[in-house]
Amino acid sequence: MNPLFLFVRPPRPLWPLNGPSTAFWPPLAFASLAAALREHVPGLRVAITDAPAMSMGWATLARQLRSLQPDYIGIGEEAVSCVEGLRIASLAKQLGAKVVAGGCFFSHVAHHVLSAGLVDVVVHGEGEQTIVELAQALAEHNPNALRSVAGISFRNGEEVVFTGWRDLLPDLDLLPFPAYDLLTMEKYGGQSRRHPQFASIESGRGCSHGCQFCVLWRQMGRFHSGRHVPCLRVKSPDRLLEEIRILMDRFGRRYLGWVDPCFNADPHTPARLADLLLRQNRTIGQSAWLRADHLLRDHASGSLKLCYDSGWNEAYIGIERLDREELARLGKGNLNGEAARAAALLHAKYPRVVTFGSFIYGLPSDSPESVRALFRAAQRLPLDQVLFIPFTPLPGTPSWEPRMWDKTVPLVSAALRQNACRTRGPQSSPPRHHLEHSSALHPRDAACPVSTQ
Repeated sequence: MNPLFLFVRPPRPLWPLNGPSTAFWPPLAFASLAAALREHVPGLRVAITDAPAMSMGWATLARQLRSLQPDYIGIGEEAVSCVEGLRIASLAKQLGAKVVAGGCFFSHVAHHVLSAGLVDVVVHGEGEQTIVELAQALAEHNPNALRSVAGISFRNGEEVVFTGWRDLLPDLDLLPFPAYDLLTMEKYGGQSRRHPQFASIESGRGCSHGCQFCVLWRQMGRFHSGRHVPCLRVKSPDRLLEEIRILMDRFGRRYLGWVDPCFNADPHTPARLADLLLRQNRTIGQSAWLRADHLLRDHASGSLKLCYDSGWNEAYIGIERLDREELARLGKGNLNGEAARAAALLHAKYPRVVTFGSFIYGLPSDSPESVRALFRAAQRLPLDQVLFIPFTPLPGTPSWEPRMWDKTVPLVSAALRQNACRTRGPQSSPPRHHLEHSSALHPRDAACPVSTQ
């Protein structure tokens, strides 16, 4: 039988906003990577298991893995779910499968993860080209073949080898359409009133801004002069229209969750796409993370009204703080009251839009008094929901330090493997370790599927 590459999203606690009664995000990254493998690696079987969407606990997942006997298992987790990801890796190693890890967590702790022995290869940056070359190299069963694959780290004896950064794809329109057929699409938003028949979709990759606390723009950024710099790339409106047409007509999707770190970073694409949707008499509910200053810009240009008319009805605004000096330290921008003005604008002019504002607390400079002041100021804004997120030194950001890595995490993951057959329920998970990098996460990192980059 031909070898099997299985992407797995393990069981994990569900965020309240993304639980079974609302909408759990489809793993768009896995669908994109699977499509690339299916198109470019003949003879390789490709599959995706999304345990949360399938209400699959650890015992059932372990049985499935033993039944499928995959040759390769792909994982990609956010920091908040790293323990669950490593637990999958431990199960995979027990079955003799090679483990490939990627995404915005593992790519920044490659040396730690590889040294623990549960992961064979870590993919850095954008994954579609890398995963194809990697699958071909792994089939040779020769570590030297891996050295020719740009954008990975792997362990060769006691040495951790990094093969260098891969150039970003110059044209996202050349990507194959995500392999939605490998997902249980009917499960996403199947019980949701707010997000019925849900699908995740990306308009582009990267961001035009470089907020200090955010790992997503680094994961999708360009490596230049020894560091990552912001780099925004977008798909064409025609390509996006075709993706939406497939999701609506073939898979019956009625709600889109844009996974972009900042959907309105590009001043033209959202409006041009909205215009194409309206010309085809298509309207579909949409949610997105947005910058406040760009909301004001797009309202003035008329772009925001087009998006509104095409179905956009949920806005997540990364406000973070309201003090000018604190925003400057975070590299956020919006230093002239744009957040308050954007919230007031949406409240007055776009009443159908449900608005969420996210705020960061627990900065090194914070005190009980400053956090209380932030809480009071946030509650005065005309927002439908306020989200308070603890500041987290994510790997890849300036606040992260190697000493924060907890060496016991892989050991706990391996030990939990032994209890897999006794674990029950779709929300079962190992005890949460008190990791500084996994105790909390900005919702843009947690709600979005793992990046293909």
